[in-house]
This record gives sequence, C-alpha cells and structure tokens, in this order.
Amino acid sequence: MAASAEEVLAKIPDLVRDQDAAALVGLADHDEKKVRKAVRKAIHVLKTKGVEIPKHGKSWTPGSTAGLRGDLSETAMVDVGTTPGLFRVYIAKPGAESNGFLFFATLTAFDHVVGFKAYVQTDGQRQRVLRDWERQAEGRKVPVEWAKARIRWARERTLSLSLQVPEEINQALIHLGDAPSERPADFVAAHLDTGAVDPAAVVDAVLRGIGANAWPPVLDVEPFLKKVTEAHPNITQETPEAEREAALLEGIADDAKVREALHGPLANLFADSAVGLWLNHNDAMAAQTYAIAAALRGSDEPEKLPWVTRIIGLQIASTIAYQQQQQMRRPAS
Repeated sequence: MAASAEEVLAKIPDLVRDQDAAALVGLADHDEKKVRKAVRKAIHVLKTKGVEIPKHGKSWTPGSTAGLRGDLSETAMVDVGTTPGLFRVYIAKPGAESNGFLFFATLTAFDHVVGFKAYVQTDGQRQRVLRDWERQAEGRKVPVEWAKARIRWARERTLSLSLQVPEEINQALIHLGDAPSERPADFVAAHLDTGAVDPAAVVDAVLRGIGANAWPPVLDVEPFLKKVTEAHPNITQETPEAEREAALLEGIADDAKVREALHGPLANLFADSAVGLWLNHNDAMAAQTYAIAAALRGSDEPEKLPWVTRIIGLQIASTIAYQQQQQMRRPAS
C-alpha cells in the first residue's frame, strides 16, 4: 500500500536526522505540494550542514506503509530511580495501520497502581521514544509481556483492597492482556549471577548505591520501637551500635507485620532496583541488590537475619523524616 502524504511528511524529520539526502531528493517530485515544500526545506537544512546533495533524478517512491513506520514491535521500558519508592512501567504499542499508544503506569512497592496514562503516539514519536530507550539501555530490553503482567497484577491487587484504580487503565485492558494468577517472576534474575553474593557483606554498599535512604516508609515502625524502648529504657544514640542492633533484633523478632514488609514491599524495592541497575549495565551491583531481595523472600523469618537491622534502621529514619515533614505542613494554631 502506497504511503500517504502525511506518512511521508512524518518520515522527513527522520531523513534529515539521518542525513539521507538521496531519499529527500527522490521525494522532490512528490504528487503533494506540501510534501515537495517540506522536502525543499529539508534539503536546504542538509546543505547548511555541509551534506552533499545528489543530482535530481527520478522520483523516489516510498515503500510500504509498514516500511515507513519503522519498528512495529511492542516495546517496554521501566524507570526505577526518578521517584524513590515508585516503579514506572512504559509500553509503546503500534497501531494496526498507523499511530499507536504509549502506556505509562506508576506502581508502588506494595504492587498498587497509583497512576496510569495512555497517550496516542504518531509513528515518528514512537520511533524517537524507541531510540531514546535504546540509548538508555544499550541493547538490553524489558520483556513486554512481563511489563504488561506487572501492570495487570498491580491493578488486581489494588482492586482487591477496595481501592480505586485510574479509569484509563480499565479502558486499556484489551491491550494489556490477562491478569496473572500470581506476581510475575522477576525476569532480571535470569541475567544475574547471585550465587556467590553474601547479603551481610554487601548490604551497606547496596543501600547506599540504590539510594534506599530516600525510600518512603513502607513499614509501621512505632509498635516495635515502643517494645524496644520499654525493654531497654536507657538505650540512646550514644549506646554502642552492636547493642542497639541487638535490641532492635529482639524487638522485631516474630513480628508478623515486619516479616510481611520484608517479604513484600521491601523485597520488591530491592528487586525492582536490580532491574534498573541491570538496564544500566551495572551487573555486579544488580546481582548484589537482587541477592538481598531473594534472601528476604526466601527466609521464613527474615526479621531474624542480622543484617536486616540496616534496612529497618533506614525505615525508622524515613518515618521520622516523614513525620517531621507532616508537622511542618500543619498550619500554626
């Protein structure tokens, strides 16, 4: 099928970027006046950049519409670090004949959907997005079906708690596939060598490397802090660190809420951080980060792992900071 004038016009910026003067010259005799005008401007731009313009010969007939539309595969990308504690999933889906959609979901560490948008994309816009993703990940890709499953899983989890989901996600369900019966397995695990990683030896470096100090509170710290204070009334910041950690471990032992947080949202934060590190080709840190997630999920009593005090300590600090922010926002009485 011959390409329309609009499709050819959408392709011209790409030809300019690629400095494809021959293709532009071939379009100089296009049937549509607006195309010929756009081609003249494009050729002038290339001339000012010093590109050699071939002599005008026979007109260039563009190929099929599919050829002009570029990559027609569905593609996914994620954003881990822009907003601490949130996992953003992007899916670019081309339409059957033209244009397409960009789906953008924001998920929490609890696997809840807190944002979803669907944008119409032209073929040119999609190609620019795909080039940006390619530059970011340098050849590494997020599996599209996994990305869809993460969004669908989060939607069902959110609804199961009688919470509202953005209406746009309901309208996009036909494009997102069926809801999985369980949380999608972390695809990144197959790309990482975690066998030799000792979480206790790397946890401090990982927490610094992934910016875990900026994570929002995902754990209610007040019940076990009260327990620790009652059992150790004389403990202060001046108390040796080993003693404070021992008291904290004692306070969280067998705490079902702490265990649930370590198995769930906290492990999820580590696992999703590993995805971002892997996409950035930081395989060593990604393996260390994912090893911590796997250790938390794989332990029947993760709250008794000695090194979890480092994670819990950051959650305590995050809670205190959040409470202080809330107090500052309250109007003076």
